Amino acid sequence: PLFLSPAGALDQVSLQLKWKHQFQFAGYYAAIEQGFYRDNGLDVEVREGGPGIEAGPAVAAGSADFGVCTASILVNPTERANNVVLGVIFQHSAAVIMVPHRTGIHAVSELKGRRLMDAPASEDLAAMLKHEGVDYASLPRVDHAGDPRDLLNGKADAMVAYSTNEPYALEKLGTPYLMFAPRAYGFDFYGDSLCTSKRQIAEHPRRVQAFRAASLRGWAYALAHKEETVDLIRRKYSAHKTRDALLFEAVRTELLIQPRLTPIGDQSSARWKTIADAYVELGMASEAELPESFIYATTGDKRWWVPPETPLLAALFVTVLVCALGWALYRRNARALGAMRLSAVMSGVFVLLSIPVLIFILAYNYRQNAAAINATLNDAIAKTKQASFEGAQNLIDPVAATLALLAAAAAEDPAGFRKEESRELLYQALTSARQIDAAYVSFEDGFHRVVTRIDDDRRRSDPKIPASANWHSSHIDSFSGSPRRVRHRTFFDTWPHVVGGYDVEQIMDIRTLRGYQAAKDAHALIVEEPSINPDTGYPIISTRYPIIRDGAFIGCASANITLDVLSRFLASHRASAHSTTIIANPTKGTIIAAPDLHKVVRVENNVPEFARLDTIADNNVREAYRLHSETNSDDFFFTSPESGEEISASFTRFPGSFGQPWEIIILTPTGDFVGTLERTNRQMIVLIGALTGMELLLIYAFSRRLSRPIEGISKELRSVEDLTFSHGAPASSKIKEIKELQTAVSLFETSLRSFSSFVPLDVVRELIKTGVPLTLGVEQRSMTILFADLKDFSTLAEQMAPNDLLSQLSAYFEAVSQAIAQEHGTVDKFIGDGIMAFWGAPASRPDHVLRACRGAVRAAQRMRALNAEWSAQGRPRLHLRIGLHCADVLVGNVGSSERLSYTVMGDGVNVAARLEGINKNFGTTICISDSVVEAVSAEIVARPIKTVRVKGREHEFMIYELLGIRNSEDPELAAQAGSEQLCEMTQAASRCFQQGDLGEAARRYDEILLKFPRDPLAGSLRAMCHASAAA
Repeated sequence: PLFLSPAGALDQVSLQLKWKHQFQFAGYYAAIEQGFYRDNGLDVEVREGGPGIEAGPAVAAGSADFGVCTASILVNPTERANNVVLGVIFQHSAAVIMVPHRTGIHAVSELKGRRLMDAPASEDLAAMLKHEGVDYASLPRVDHAGDPRDLLNGKADAMVAYSTNEPYALEKLGTPYLMFAPRAYGFDFYGDSLCTSKRQIAEHPRRVQAFRAASLRGWAYALAHKEETVDLIRRKYSAHKTRDALLFEAVRTELLIQPRLTPIGDQSSARWKTIADAYVELGMASEAELPESFIYATTGDKRWWVPPETPLLAALFVTVLVCALGWALYRRNARALGAMRLSAVMSGVFVLLSIPVLIFILAYNYRQNAAAINATLNDAIAKTKQASFEGAQNLIDPVAATLALLAAAAAEDPAGFRKEESRELLYQALTSARQIDAAYVSFEDGFHRVVTRIDDDRRRSDPKIPASANWHSSHIDSFSGSPRRVRHRTFFDTWPHVVGGYDVEQIMDIRTLRGYQAAKDAHALIVEEPSINPDTGYPIISTRYPIIRDGAFIGCASANITLDVLSRFLASHRASAHSTTIIANPTKGTIIAAPDLHKVVRVENNVPEFARLDTIADNNVREAYRLHSETNSDDFFFTSPESGEEISASFTRFPGSFGQPWEIIILTPTGDFVGTLERTNRQMIVLIGALTGMELLLIYAFSRRLSRPIEGISKELRSVEDLTFSHGAPASSKIKEIKELQTAVSLFETSLRSFSSFVPLDVVRELIKTGVPLTLGVEQRSMTILFADLKDFSTLAEQMAPNDLLSQLSAYFEAVSQAIAQEHGTVDKFIGDGIMAFWGAPASRPDHVLRACRGAVRAAQRMRALNAEWSAQGRPRLHLRIGLHCADVLVGNVGSSERLSYTVMGDGVNVAARLEGINKNFGTTICISDSVVEAVSAEIVARPIKTVRVKGREHEFMIYELLGIRNSEDPELAAQAGSEQLCEMTQAASRCFQQGDLGEAARRYDEILLKFPRDPLAGSLRAMCHASAAA
């Protein structure tokens, strides 16, 4: 259950009815009887209404929890402010105005000055009267006792009634009448609705939900079980109505609720707004806006998005949305994606600037053309309406004229129509218009003569009709002639050739027909409502004209008009090739005529009846009728539930002078008019898409051609940043600005290349990457310093030609500089034939000592290779000497404000320079200090030389010769074969030398020379041993 009290007991609530117990409230009775309220935890007390009892105010005041309200809830200020409509039960109001034929009133406009039995809550009737030029307030009023017989005794000329109740009494009495319904004049108000108060919803939301659900369920049950519900009403609530009267009310109630078309309880804010507008126009309400929370909000009523009206607007919307999402995604991932390419930017800008404009132009043209075509559509619909009016009018007017002549002839010679010769006159009347199916005269004594057409349907209905018969004539004896009345039938193939006939007893009394009585009362032409011809099963309209002789009514001349002529007319007069035109009775929801005659009549329980708008076998008609009922709009567009195409719907009422509450329904697929436009637009879209695609490709190609030189410049600048200068010249651009940019970048690259030749590369890289300008300043840092020069360079310079010397010197500088750069060292300066370099600045490197050792070994190895090449060329050899020392030094920019130099200073620099010079004393190539050996002893192959004291330092320290890098697979770095043994033998000799055992030291150096006879270090130290011993 939806609602239960905490203790499980039923919640006591009250429901106030608006009138006395009847089928009008059957759903609530069924909900109680079937336990729907009980299942939802409710015990409902139904309070009967009546004169002086109004449900809406009772709910607003809190004296009733729920009530059966009307559209007047929008008029009463208290109800408007406090009540909420939970659901509409009656989709259409039952209020009508009934007039008997005897009054001679055939149109609403003829009610002026006529006496009216009025009833409260008849606002929709007031709107109808005002629309037809009748002042509702000025009509003479008669007390309304609720008895239709007051119309018959002349107490009033017209009566406000409910279409579900009062018509039953008049039809039971056989009294002809006309009924004017506001719905037929465009005022389709809601009828009964279920309401409660805002306070009830706020305090008991689950109770309200439970009550509403059970009530709607009760209504569904009551309509599905009418007889059972009628018996329930008579048994438990009220027996003042007969069972037949309640069943009549049940059928008419279902027509107003329309459960097959609209879910029970459904309501539309648009339709409520239309009702509110009508109240304002009538001066009954001051504002048309609906009160806040006026309509009960059920689950799923809200829509968060309404799609654009046209595909072009949708395309524009989607384009903008996609661009916005793309831009948002790019902004979000800009860091990861990096900068966009020029070609992508130009293509994107083109799309952003041109596509929306193209779509806007296309949409604008579409709307302008569509407006023109819609005007054509409206014009075609207007012409079809007029043709349909005229077709319907022409259906009746010629017949009315024929009947007037026939009635005049019958009044002139009544006895003549009792003779067989009179059938010739009836035949002439029958054939005067092809829509006449039967022509006949009937008299007050019961005599009746008729001439009809014979078609296949009549032949099938009566096997006695000869197969060749095409015409039929018959007459029924009068009551005065004989108590036994017989119908004498004669059949003709071609008039007047008789092909057969027979007699049959007849019990029908023409005088009891409503149309006959109406003609008798009105003394005027009577056009009856359409009915089904029992002989053919197809719809007809009976028209009757009174026969007046000497001022007395003696009978009437009649004709049956077949509606298949009107159907054929509608089929041939369409607004477009695929449009549908239907004539219907909006009051009853029945179809009068349609292009397809088979859709006009349906068979229910083997009984033919008029098809209904809510059950017709045409989905488009049903949907249009549903929307018309829901929104109360006469002209609108909707989407076909069958094909999905857009359809224009137009509902137009016949003028009041026509005498029937009919309306014309025209459904026209807009594709019939805008189809060519849509095809053109589709072709334009494809064309624009193709052209746009081609433009995009051209723009992309052009932008790529434009961006390629710029990308080349960018690539050059990136190489400049890494100081890896390109050597190829990029293709020159034809565009002046880009060409100038290429020239500027080329000049910059040349300048920077020249600049980096004078300044350490790492300093230049740091300057480019950081963008921080150079300033004076140094810092202390642990670094490894290298000094290198050439042995006997001064003597060699005197002996060689300058160009030859420069060539070899340049090759030497290039080999050593590249070896240093390969190990990430920085060449500080070239000093004559010497080179100064360092490791550990500007970029700090934890392995600067090992890097320096590797660089020194590479430089020495490359000089050996150069010397071998020079020797082969007959050129002198250049012997390299390197000093390497690790110490804390000062590094940075020194100099003046005019000129700076990035260099190192300190004792460590001097030591490295001294170590380079010591090489000449021992014939070594790479001399390193003990600080270097302590730092990387495990990674290098080095042997001790001796302790020395260099200039500027007080203490001696051990110096070493670097022979290679241990365990290196690089042939430039690996020590030569035997280097490890040489190191061990030198270490043993050096220990003796340092301990003062010069003899033993000399002996060990001799052993080294025996093993390595060309070792200059061993020879030098052995000589030192002998010299020291001699001294």
